[in-house]
Amino acid sequence: MGARQDRRAHLPGSIDLRGSSMPKRFIRKPKPKKKKPTPKGVGGFFLRGLITVLPVILTFVVFGLLFQMVDRYVTGPINSTIYWSIEGNGLGWKLLDRFGIDPLQAEYLDPELLPLELQTLARRPEGFAGPEFLDRLSVYRNRNLGFFRNLDDLAIRRERLRQDVTAHIHPLIGVFLSLLLVLWLGWLVGGFVGRRIVGKLDDAMQLIPVVKSVYPYSKQLVEFFFAEKQIEFDTVVAIPYPSPGIWSIAFVTSSSLKTLREETGKELVSAFVPSSPMPMTGYTVFIEPDRVIPLPISIDEALRVTMTGGVLIPPNEKVDDLFDELTQAKVEKVADKPIPKEESSKEGSG
Repeated sequence: MGARQDRRAHLPGSIDLRGSSMPKRFIRKPKPKKKKPTPKGVGGFFLRGLITVLPVILTFVVFGLLFQMVDRYVTGPINSTIYWSIEGNGLGWKLLDRFGIDPLQAEYLDPELLPLELQTLARRPEGFAGPEFLDRLSVYRNRNLGFFRNLDDLAIRRERLRQDVTAHIHPLIGVFLSLLLVLWLGWLVGGFVGRRIVGKLDDAMQLIPVVKSVYPYSKQLVEFFFAEKQIEFDTVVAIPYPSPGIWSIAFVTSSSLKTLREETGKELVSAFVPSSPMPMTGYTVFIEPDRVIPLPISIDEALRVTMTGGVLIPPNEKVDDLFDELTQAKVEKVADKPIPKEESSKEGSG
């Protein structure tokens, strides 16, 4: 073994690595970094313009989708309730009267919703202005006028009436009321009575046959990202997953299962390993604390790393000379390999 090292130390064209020399044919020299050429011409201008405008477009797309979701599932139902409460009862009609809107006027009449008898009268030469038609229409509507008022039974065109109502009561009132509702719920849940009410609602939701299979996990997922108590969850770590030597970003969520601790005799912790590019999905693992490496990055930074597949790295965690480090690691790996017998015999004969 010593003779082999001596021969290798005096071979021409060898380089020193970790205190020893190796033949040049076993070493791959690191290639110098090549700067990416800047695209020129129309294609280059188009590419630079695309790189400039795409982040702005994607930002607006994300906010647009978020606005549509809120409008469809939150502000939309609230606005519909507000408009129905104004258009569908006697008290609401008194408010419309203050706005100068009379739903019984001819401009809101929908002939297709009239009974066949009134439609026949409307086809006469005098049409909707005929005295007999107006008398019959008044009698017909008076029969259907009560506290709750169905616009179809009163032959009122909903779209036309809604257009005038929204001119006085803007749909943004739904956004304002949504914010007030969320703030009120937050204030209510913060008190003793509110917590009791929420607890009763949770118990009731978990008694419904189908809902109880989904609701607890939905609640845990929401609390996972929005809970006020962010002690263990704020810990971003790296764990050896899915196998030793391969490291994955994870969030320490809580202590492990009691039975698992008792059977293994170890103080395990549970960690959530998010998947790329959808960090809402992932895996839960139970691991020993001494195998966990805490990372000095925030939750948002860890999620960005996961969503982009490692492209967006926090500034304090970036490796500048990544190419050189990878090349040097490959050279060291080759240097550690023993020389095959055929090669060593050729060197000795030479």
